[in-house]
Amino acid sequence: MEGLEHSAKKKPSALAIWGVCVALLLGPSALVWIVRSAAYAGQCMPGPEPCHGMLLGAGLRDALELAWAVSTNSFFLIAVSITATLAAFMARRPLLGTMSLLLLPILALVLPMLAVFTSRYDDCAINNDGIGNCMLWGANMGMSFHTAAGVPDIVYGLMPFTFALTLMLGLLGWFFARPRHDNRPQHLSAQMRHFEEQ
Repeated sequence: MEGLEHSAKKKPSALAIWGVCVALLLGPSALVWIVRSAAYAGQCMPGPEPCHGMLLGAGLRDALELAWAVSTNSFFLIAVSITATLAAFMARRPLLGTMSLLLLPILALVLPMLAVFTSRYDDCAINNDGIGNCMLWGANMGMSFHTAAGVPDIVYGLMPFTFALTLMLGLLGWFFARPRHDNRPQHLSAQMRHFEEQ
């Protein structure tokens, strides 16, 4: 009974750690898409003018800068993804752990990039060299837009590393973090007691 209570306490705390890691990596991207969705809801086409008098461009720029600060730091990105994977393994969720390491680094980079590419227009300059400016909804987007041009290179650089780590930790997870089924031993011990009573 004590072992079951200990595992029951351990499982929610491990899932809480997993949730914190996911929030750290994907929370800034969610902020970016909240601002972008506000522009969609207001039916604001991408352009230099404010969106119905609202400076949504400044909010999008700040959210993008936060998202890039998290996702373009490769060490932080991989470290938090591995922490999420190990937390899922502790909660005996091997598939969740494997998918966390595989998808979290990519999603943290790709989601803000998609927000940038859905917000650009003809006179909006986006390039790896950071040349040119883009005015969007009343704000100069600066490097928050230019950074998106380099995201495919970062993703291609990370993918072999994350795939190798996913394969290695995924195999360990399937062997050591599978859910335990204690029904069989309890069933056998009940049968033994039944025979002893006869």
